[in-house]
Amino acid sequence: MTRWVTLALAGCLTLPLAAQSVHGRLAGRIPSDAIPTVDSLIQFAAQEGLPTEPLIQKALEGGAKHVAGPRIVAAVQVSLGQLRDARDLLVRAGDQPPLLASELTTVAWALRRGLPAPVIERVAAALGRPPRAAALHAVADLVAHRFDPDSAAALIVEAVQDGVPRARLLDVSTAALQQVQRGHTRSEALAIVRRQFPNVPAPSKPTRGNFAGARRPATPAP
Repeated sequence: MTRWVTLALAGCLTLPLAAQSVHGRLAGRIPSDAIPTVDSLIQFAAQEGLPTEPLIQKALEGGAKHVAGPRIVAAVQVSLGQLRDARDLLVRAGDQPPLLASELTTVAWALRRGLPAPVIERVAAALGRPPRAAALHAVADLVAHRFDPDSAAALIVEAVQDGVPRARLLDVSTAALQQVQRGHTRSEALAIVRRQFPNVPAPSKPTRGNFAGARRPATPAP
């Protein structure tokens, strides 16, 4: 018995602090019946080298909205699946473990935004780590306004390769949107913007009523 207790304690010591302390963070903030399962899911993530904070925040978000325990568990399970998918995607794209938590959360965010996995993988394989988040944000911006995902990814990857700074990648997507506002087709808009690389003009003030109700996708959560 002593041997098994020792092994169990050793196993607990190998878990990241976030996984060990999650019960205390969730107690009183989500339904008590959901805590054991959510706690287990977060420990699985930690053991797999996946970031745990997005899962904790997903559970807390459900608790703040007074969501029922089973639905919170289901949402955390979905988020864990997305992080696993993000890990597998980045490995296929050529990244070597250990993978950065920021990279995993960025890719998981892109999957939640509905970007096709092959498109995300294409961007990840083509670009180094620093510009990826900005690049995926810009691609998501275009796709949210009904640009073809493959064409949007090709434009943003080319922008980076032609020297457009990552801080200005959203200007690239905005420039394409504004060309559509001026009456060009989306294909024409992409071609016009591409010819301007790397000197994409600063975005002009949007015209009232154009792209009514459209909004930029939220920035990836940390």
